[in-house]
Amino acid sequence: MTCGLWLARRRLVAAMVGPEGEARRVLRAALTDDARFGLLEYLAATGTTELVATEALIRVDLLPSQAARRGLVVWTVSDGLVAALLGAAAIRDPARAATLLARLPVIPLLRASLRRLAPPDSRQLPLL
Repeated sequence: MTCGLWLARRRLVAAMVGPEGEARRVLRAALTDDARFGLLEYLAATGTTELVATEALIRVDLLPSQAARRGLVVWTVSDGLVAALLGAAAIRDPARAATLLARLPVIPLLRASLRRLAPPDSRQLPLL
């Protein structure tokens, strides 16, 4: 199962899709540490294997790096590509944007534009 993460105005939206790209569930988490931790625990418990996030989300949120540390495959996609895809599809809803991100690994042409986030070095202690 793949999950797309989208940073909305006051929440983090996670959309889960199945192996064929069918939408399964959309989750919304508050921008608190407890909510992010709960979302990560839920994703790990449901068997989610891949996360897709924008470069902007990777820069401002610790959830993708924590997911990579826990063994999930985290893909990053450039902000410019996401903006072009959302504009072409006329998507403004955060849930639909997260679903679009989650479907990117299924599309062979767009999978080539994804970069894998390397998990942090386990010998180094995180500061936060």
